[in-house]
Amino acid sequence: MSDALESSSSAAASPPASPPVSPTVDWVPLADHPRGAGIAAFAARSFLGAADPAQLVVRYWAAGDGPATRVRVEATFGARAEGPPGHAHGGSMAAVLDEALGVAAWIAHRPAVAAHLAVDFRAPIPLGTTARVEPAIVAADARKARVTGRLLALDGTVFAEATGVFVFVDAARHGGTFRGGGA
Repeated sequence: MSDALESSSSAAASPPASPPVSPTVDWVPLADHPRGAGIAAFAARSFLGAADPAQLVVRYWAAGDGPATRVRVEATFGARAEGPPGHAHGGSMAAVLDEALGVAAWIAHRPAVAAHLAVDFRAPIPLGTTARVEPAIVAADARKARVTGRLLALDGTVFAEATGVFVFVDAARHGGTFRGGGA
C-alpha cells in the first residue's frame, strides 16, 4: 500500500468529493473504469452506498486492467455508523473491509462473494473520519481469491486488518445479477 495514496481524516460532515490524488496511479471512479460500471451499479444499491453523510458513505476507485487492476475504497463513518460513543461500530468497519476486498476480487477476476472474512481490530475510528482500504489479491485460482486489506487513517494508523476468501460465482446462473469485472 502506497504512502502517497492517502485519504483525509477529519470531523467534516461530508466526505471529500474528489478521487484520491497520486503521482503514480491514474485512479478513476469505479463507474468510469472499463471493468467497473456493473460493479459500481451493484455497489450503489448496497447499504454502503448511501449518499447521506450521517450514514456510512463509501466511494470506489480503480486503476489498471485485468488481474492487475487495483481498487481503492474510501469510507466516511457518519453518526449513524456509531458503536462505542463517538466511534464507528466494529460491524461497520468489517462491512467496509468485506466490500473492499470483494470488489477487488470481482474487478480483477469475476463476480465473487465472501466465503470467509477474518477481521482484526487495531484502533477505534472516530466518527466523521474518512479512512481508506487498498486491498491486495494474495492468490487466485479458478474457484476463489484470497484477498487482504487494511483500513487506514491519513496518518497511517491501522484501524483494522482483514483477510478473506472470496468464491467466484457464475453470473449466468444468477440471472445476470452479477455484472462487471473480469472474464
